[in-house]
Amino acid sequence: MRNLLMSSLITLAALVLGAGFGTVHAQHGKSGHHTHASEPRKNFLSNSTRDALALLMVQDFQGRMKPFDTLSRETAMKITKSKHFDEWQPVDFYLSIMAFPHYWLNQEVIAVRNAGVKELIGVPKTATHVKPSYLFDEANRYRLVSLVEEAHRTPNNKRTKTQRKLLSFDERVNVFFMALRGLSLRAFPLPGDANNKWIGPGDFGDELEEKIKTEYEETFNAFHHGLIDMNDADIRSGAQAIGALQFKYGADVLPSENVRGAEIQLNRLQPFIWSMVPYLIAFVLLIVAYAWRIARRQGEKYPIRHPLYAAGLLIYTGAVLFHLYGYILRWVAGGQAPLSNGYESLIFISLMTGVAGLWYELRSRQGVMAALAGLLTTVILAVSMLPTFDPAISPLVPVLASAWLIIHVTVITASYGFLGLAALVAMAILILHLFKTQGRNHLLLAVFELHKLHWTVLVTGLAFLSVGTFLGGVWANESWGRYWGWDPKETWALVTILVYAFVVHLRFVRALNRPIHIAAGSFLAIWSIAMTYFGVNYFLSGLHSYAQGDAPGVPGWVYITAVVMITLVIGAYAVDRSATRDQAPSSMKIRARAAMR
Repeated sequence: MRNLLMSSLITLAALVLGAGFGTVHAQHGKSGHHTHASEPRKNFLSNSTRDALALLMVQDFQGRMKPFDTLSRETAMKITKSKHFDEWQPVDFYLSIMAFPHYWLNQEVIAVRNAGVKELIGVPKTATHVKPSYLFDEANRYRLVSLVEEAHRTPNNKRTKTQRKLLSFDERVNVFFMALRGLSLRAFPLPGDANNKWIGPGDFGDELEEKIKTEYEETFNAFHHGLIDMNDADIRSGAQAIGALQFKYGADVLPSENVRGAEIQLNRLQPFIWSMVPYLIAFVLLIVAYAWRIARRQGEKYPIRHPLYAAGLLIYTGAVLFHLYGYILRWVAGGQAPLSNGYESLIFISLMTGVAGLWYELRSRQGVMAALAGLLTTVILAVSMLPTFDPAISPLVPVLASAWLIIHVTVITASYGFLGLAALVAMAILILHLFKTQGRNHLLLAVFELHKLHWTVLVTGLAFLSVGTFLGGVWANESWGRYWGWDPKETWALVTILVYAFVVHLRFVRALNRPIHIAAGSFLAIWSIAMTYFGVNYFLSGLHSYAQGDAPGVPGWVYITAVVMITLVIGAYAVDRSATRDQAPSSMKIRARAAMR
């Protein structure tokens, strides 16, 4: 796909920088009768016109129908690495590139962050963006073509960091020129096409009947004329005319107003980004409430009306509901359960973590469960924002087009949320052990209380994981004609079940039935989840893999995290050298049991 895009880029560059601006601009030139502005006015559209344009539908290269609002946001983000580059609204930014190519070819607009790529391009180390015209020599040849071809020929697991960043930069260049030529603005249905294909204004050709071609050209030229004039009324009128053509020739694939509205609402609210703020605020308030409870409340549950606790719980509940609302919006916008790729599974895992935290918090009313769940949910959502995960809604691949997608994936990914929460509770137990010394009975009580909560979450997570794996076997039999094939994902799912079963069964071994042992096991066992989810999907080749085994090396932060975790476990054991320190007085045990009722 990228090789195809690169070839398209070279062709487009020759047209744009050499012979002229091609079909779109040549067609408009025939109808122009006066001098137009040489550069766009920032955010030249009125809110009403911008809203009308946002609702226009376009078809991406995977065949998905989506609002122009989504296309413009994705384009702006890919080109500039910013949602609002230089305070431009995405819709205005996209259309201005198409209407004012001369201006944007000479603007520093294409993001470049990697020092190695900057050196290859020949820009200063302090540069953050580069002019598109700078990427071509005097003969209008793409300066990076040989380097990009070499990077494509190199297997991904052998590419240098600079080569990987170069390919990302090359993709941004492609996206820019496709927007400039109008090739990504596939807003015009191709009547009679068996696959319901839509085309952009740069593709009006022999595929169209002469009458329809003339209709499309006249409509688009009027719209384009309004863009160059920055005439708001003409642009809105043109958008309405394009919308009428879409309904006339492409009504069969037009999403409903509810679907379009859901996607635009999702774009504007950005719930998976903004829900992190209340989650973090709730974490701070509730972890302070938990510390206060340990120090001053002697193990008593918080009443709902307690000011600090109530504020934290209310904010946390609001974050979970906002998170859930965003998930529903994505479900409606995509027309399918958001579970089909790495990004969607992460937002579901984070949602399940948030829900689990709320459930256990309402049962225990200590502050700690919602606090830890809020922290973990924020971390998972932050991970989903990494460049590795593409947030774009994509069509469902055929093998996933099954009711088992919801049944199997929801159960098994929910287990990741519970087991992740169990790992954080285990971490809290280990941290308490660092401060638990003789005479600090309030800390001893806190350890016992967390141990009981930890056990409940741990067993629930293991149950979900086991059931989800069995359901996956049923789906595998339906899809591939066998229940089990020792695919890497299947193998590591089994390994993870065995690891957590071992941790759970520590409770039934008298010598090992101590909070610190079970907490240490649960805390370290999360690495089996990480391997099952990330390692298999991105580092191994298999039927469940995204990267097909050619991913780059393991990031350095993985090793740092492992060292920190092992250090915490060793530190907790070093402080808690005597097994008798886990033996609470009878009165403490009675109060710990009573606190959980």
